[in-house]
Amino acid sequence: MGFKEKLKNKLLDSLTESELKILPRGFQLLGKVMILKLNPQLIKNKDIIAQKCMELLPSVKSVYLNKGKIEGTFRKPNNIEYLAGENNSLIKHKEHEVVYSFDFTKIMFSQGNLSERKYLATLVKDGEVIVDMFAGIGYFSLPIGKHSKPRQIYSIELNPEAYNYLVENIKLNHLEDVIIPINGDCKKEVIKLSNSGIKAHRVIMGVFPAPINYVKEALLVARDDGTIYHYEGVIEKENYMTLFDDFRKIAEVEGLGCKLLEKRFVKSYGPHVYHTVLDILIYNN
Repeated sequence: MGFKEKLKNKLLDSLTESELKILPRGFQLLGKVMILKLNPQLIKNKDIIAQKCMELLPSVKSVYLNKGKIEGTFRKPNNIEYLAGENNSLIKHKEHEVVYSFDFTKIMFSQGNLSERKYLATLVKDGEVIVDMFAGIGYFSLPIGKHSKPRQIYSIELNPEAYNYLVENIKLNHLEDVIIPINGDCKKEVIKLSNSGIKAHRVIMGVFPAPINYVKEALLVARDDGTIYHYEGVIEKENYMTLFDDFRKIAEVEGLGCKLLEKRFVKSYGPHVYHTVLDILIYNN
C-alpha cells in the first residue's frame, strides 16, 4: 500500500471523500524532515494532515509545507511553513555517504537530481581538475570528491549563505585537500582561474535556466587536449539539440570544436518538458 492510501486511512474521519482523493502521493524527505506539497483545497486541513503523517512515519521528526517555488538569482525557496514536530530547519541530510548541512527554508535541495549527483561522480577519472560553476552547497563537488579521485575541484558559488554551507560541508566530509571553495561570480572567477593557469578536464554548469551567458567565459579553462562540459537546461524533450546548438555556436566563435557525448533527461517539469543534461566535449580545431 502506497503513502497516499495509508494517509487516506488515517484521515477517513477528518476529510471529505473529495478531499481524500487529492491527498499527496508522496513527499520530500530531507534528513528526518518531511516536506509536503498540498492541493490548495487541502490547506485548511494542513495541521491534521501533518499530525497524521507523523503518526504514519514515526521516524519523521517534523513536517513542513512547501507553498512556494524556487525563485531569484540565488534560487531560494520562497514559502515554506512549519506544521508539526520539531521546528528546526537547519538539518544534516545524507545520501551516497555524503553529508549536506543546510537550512532548507533558505537553500534549494532537489532530491530529483539524486541519480545525476551519483552518476556524475562515476564519470570522473583519476587526477582530473574540475571547475564546478554554480556549486551551491556542494551538490556535485562533494560526491565527486568523496567517490572519485580528482586532483582538485574548484567550487564557485555567488550566494554567500550557500557558500558558507559549502565551506562547512567540505569540512564535514573531510575534503579540505580536494575542494577549493570560491565565493564570487562564476563569470569573473573562471577568468581568474584561467589567468592563473588553471585548465580543467571537466566543467560543471548545473543551474537553471541554461547558463548561456556564462559559456564564453567557461571556455577559457578548456584544455588543448579536450574538456568535458556538463551543461543543463529545462527544455522540451524533442528539442534538446537546441541546447547543444546554442553552446556549439559560442564555442565555434571562440575557435573551438564541439561534440555531444551524451544526453540525460533527469526529471520531468511538465508535459514533454525535462531537466536535461548534456555532456559536451570541447577541443581545439
